[in-house]
Formats: sequence, structure tokens, C-alpha cells
Amino acid sequence: METTPNPPKNPSASNTHAVENDEDEWDKRIRRTGCFEENERVLICHADTGDWRKCLREMTAFKQCMQQHGQL
Repeated sequence: METTPNPPKNPSASNTHAVENDEDEWDKRIRRTGCFEENERVLICHADTGDWRKCLREMTAFKQCMQQHGQL
């Protein structure tokens, strides 16, 4: 007879905890710059278009953010 593990009582809470623990180094570094949202917009634009040239507005906003936060 096989036993199955008990599911977590609040699955969304355990998923949130797992995501926080699994955040990669890139995301951690970008969060520390203060420009995480701008970076996300660049990544989403590229994912949607498949062409960095179509994301110039997003890349410019990210660059300006990084400059304002003393990262460039």
C-alpha cells in the first residue's frame, strides 16, 4: 500500500515561500538596484515581441532608472 504525503494546508502560502527561496541571483541583484519593475518590462517586451529593437522605450526607462540609482 502506497502512502501519499499530506498536502499543505495553505498551498498558496507554501508556493509563495518556495518562490521567495528560489529567487535566482539575477532577480536578487535587480531588486537591490530599485529597478526591478523596469527590468521586468524589458523582459516582458522581449518575450512578447522576440525582438529587442521593439523594446527601446522599455530599455531606455530601465537605463534611466539604473542611472538614477547610481548603478551605471
